[in-house]
Amino acid sequence: MKFSAPAVKFGRLASSIAAALVLSACANQPAADGNSAAANATATSSGAPNIIFMIGDGMGFEYISAYRYAMSELGAGELAATPFDDLLTGAATTYPDDDTWVTDSAASATALATGVKSYNGAIGIDAKKNPQQTLMEKAREHGWGTGAVATVQVNHATPASFFTHHPSRNQYNEIADSYASQVTNGGWSFDVLLGGGYQYFHRDDKNWLPQLQQQGLSILTDATELDQQQQLPVLGLFADKALPFAIDDKPGRLAHMTSQALRLLTEQSQQTNKPFALMVEGSMIDWCGHANDIACAVHEMADFAAAVQVVREYLAQHPNTLLVITADHSTGGLTLGQGGEYAWHSEQVMGITASLEQMTKQLLQLPREQWRDYLAPILNLPVTEQQWQQLEQVQIDDSLRGRDRQYPLGKVLVQIISEHTRTGWTTTGHTAVDVPVMATGPGAEAFRGYLDNTELAQALLQLVR
Repeated sequence: MKFSAPAVKFGRLASSIAAALVLSACANQPAADGNSAAANATATSSGAPNIIFMIGDGMGFEYISAYRYAMSELGAGELAATPFDDLLTGAATTYPDDDTWVTDSAASATALATGVKSYNGAIGIDAKKNPQQTLMEKAREHGWGTGAVATVQVNHATPASFFTHHPSRNQYNEIADSYASQVTNGGWSFDVLLGGGYQYFHRDDKNWLPQLQQQGLSILTDATELDQQQQLPVLGLFADKALPFAIDDKPGRLAHMTSQALRLLTEQSQQTNKPFALMVEGSMIDWCGHANDIACAVHEMADFAAAVQVVREYLAQHPNTLLVITADHSTGGLTLGQGGEYAWHSEQVMGITASLEQMTKQLLQLPREQWRDYLAPILNLPVTEQQWQQLEQVQIDDSLRGRDRQYPLGKVLVQIISEHTRTGWTTTGHTAVDVPVMATGPGAEAFRGYLDNTELAQALLQLVR
């Protein structure tokens, strides 16, 4: 599986971030076909608008702040503009139907998809494990086009909650089986489903792909194939699990997938005279937050912002489209300012050129005497001798594998990066803080003020007819 995107790499300066955002957005916008008015008219013949629901997983207000400052030039006297600025309409609570105020992604995604709260880990079901109708299921019931785009596996908590019903988010194989076997009104439950997760559909115990292709589902494993794709439904599986972090990859992957999903759904809408509902998740903001990896998080925010820009350009050509943006929760307890010093060094954050996961994985493959030579040009920080020694003396448990083995190295690197950039973290988990709500287009007034996450879904469900 391979993901290809515009060859733009984030540089050290904030101006490079802005350039990458503009380039990735422009390179991946839906092409104007000279008939946008007709396309919009056919898409809205039911009287209802298209719905584009964008979810920044883990994207609390503080992540938007970090992205904005990283884009801006310190001392310039003004902040750089972002695609989020004029869209903010309110804030939302995120708590689950559980014995805690802190939600996981599954419970929150279930609330955002169904308008019903549930327990942490639940996928599309209520607290009593009864399946609840999702936005995508209701849209399908009314003949709408449906789709989802994510940078993690398509059977991960957020996309899964919009299409399936399971008692545990950890039932990855079962969720993949639901996608593969679920047929609604004589057709697939989705028209476009793009992200990672190839290994869950091509397993030793069950290889779904030949059967799905025989039944008429287009299977893509290289995202460059999207540009030529004309047939729906389509399932894009562009990585075994999640796609690489944006900081380790070419930027614009989410913007590209979003652009192509919009193109395909719009073309179908012209033929069916029905609107569509599309969920787009900036999935790995959350993963960077769990790792307390600030450079990773800012690059994921830039990736999400580029997709937002693509959607905004789409709205300019198709005004009968509602865009709603929110987060399922915030992650990591991120603070911009740490250790009592009134500073946050965005330029040092943007000097880091790889994720902690990439760094720690590589360190474990190198002799310790080579660690400094490898890390110094990646961190671009004035690491002290004491900090180097602290890192080089980390004890590695060779009985562990994967991220468990990488964790001790990552913990020390977080401390080093946090001290030099003045980035603070309170947890490697989620937090219960409120999250932003943004909206524009027909029906946007329903998303103003202080809301609960269930109210977002309830308002969207009312628009489907």
